[in-house]
Amino acid sequence: MAGTPTRCGFCGRKTITRAGHCPACGHAKTPPRAAPPPPPPPGIWREFGSRIAALAVTIILIITAILIGAQILLFLSILVLCALVVLFVVASGVP
Repeated sequence: MAGTPTRCGFCGRKTITRAGHCPACGHAKTPPRAAPPPPPPPGIWREFGSRIAALAVTIILIITAILIGAQILLFLSILVLCALVVLFVVASGVP
């Protein structure tokens, strides 16, 4: 067999390319594009950055609640801290 039939991007027919052109319509056939390389895996900071930021905000909230003596603020911040720990354990798959 002289060549493999490929689809023409202009006429849509599957033809064997002759001198770089489609014999049915005469337009130039371009070779298929190479697949782009896969993106690099996300870094550790990109993956855990939002969790670390939420933990830092919660700890700052706890320290502020202790300093000003607001018991309801302390209670709410401890609840948020517990929720963050539960989400971290569930997301990381630790048994």
